[in-house]
Amino acid sequence: MDSKESDIGMLNFSSNEANSEINEKRNAKLYSFGIPGIILAFVIFGFVGSHSYKYNTFKNSTEFETQGGEIKNAGKFNILSSEDINVGLKDTVYTNKNCWLELRIDEQMLYQHWRDGRIEKYPVSTGNKYGDTEALESRPGLFAIFVKEEHHISSQFNAANMYHFMPFNQGIGFHSIDGKAYYGHLGVRPSSHGCIRMKHEDAKKLFKDCDYGTLVLASKGYSARAVAFAPVDFQNGKEFTKDEYKKMLASNLYNLLNGRYYIEEREKFVVEPKVIPVSGVYSGYDRKIPEKQIIPRSYVAHYEIPDRLNVKTNLDILEDEHSKEFIKLVSNDTEAGEQNLNNQSMFSSRDSLVKQYFNNPIGILPYFGPKK
Repeated sequence: MDSKESDIGMLNFSSNEANSEINEKRNAKLYSFGIPGIILAFVIFGFVGSHSYKYNTFKNSTEFETQGGEIKNAGKFNILSSEDINVGLKDTVYTNKNCWLELRIDEQMLYQHWRDGRIEKYPVSTGNKYGDTEALESRPGLFAIFVKEEHHISSQFNAANMYHFMPFNQGIGFHSIDGKAYYGHLGVRPSSHGCIRMKHEDAKKLFKDCDYGTLVLASKGYSARAVAFAPVDFQNGKEFTKDEYKKMLASNLYNLLNGRYYIEEREKFVVEPKVIPVSGVYSGYDRKIPEKQIIPRSYVAHYEIPDRLNVKTNLDILEDEHSKEFIKLVSNDTEAGEQNLNNQSMFSSRDSLVKQYFNNPIGILPYFGPKK
């Protein structure tokens, strides 16, 4: 290589070395200013993001699900189908006696229900209103035995002998009469003036089994009410007044017949037989229980809590207005449901409620004096 080429090579080398040094200085400046700038930009963006996107990043979450506590009288369960829970639904009246009586006028049969699950049945003959002008048809309702008399002489029907007489509906009661000729009607057809005729041995046994206050549920095959046994050691929560018993019985039947069974509180209580009038308590025998009761819907609320400094606590989230609105009980949006909800205002006083849903609408039975 000649000296000229050598000089050119040296010049190129020096130029490359200079350029490399310049690039290193430039990169150093980029590193010294660029990286902090990028970090600063991320910090600013995160600060702004925490205000613009409150729920952007999440590390914790909480869930809330209604457990059925808002669904009255159904236990703490989430109900999926209203049809499932309405089968056999009745307004249950509780007794602390060892037995209660179910009089089936349509079957001409009396069923004696025992606390241990036994059911005994007796053929009977009820009142035949077509018998003569003084005869009465046996009527439905919830009653209680209020008198027991081994031998009663009728003041209406020619001083007829009535054995083991137990009236439950004014002058109407269970008993046997002289002879056995009437046995052919028992369990077959109504044949009495209004009372419930039984065989001598059946009337005597029933008289022995039933205490004062034994409940009698009379029906023609349908009743919106049922009777059940309260646990042996069950005690009412308080000593109720006569008016309170009436209101509770009326309210419970009203809520059931108007589709409000699961959205209204029910007091579980043993009924005091003395509050049941001799005319009986309305049993809803002429009103059908709705196929669907209004039930609250069950919701699942999932709250995600952002990882920010200025956030609500779990408790705040569950108690804020949003959550209250979200878990608010919503009734089924059926026309019947809406109509039932509107029915709340139909009773302006306790007396009007008791009159329609406690008092037996058939009224007081007429009295026929003894024939001259």
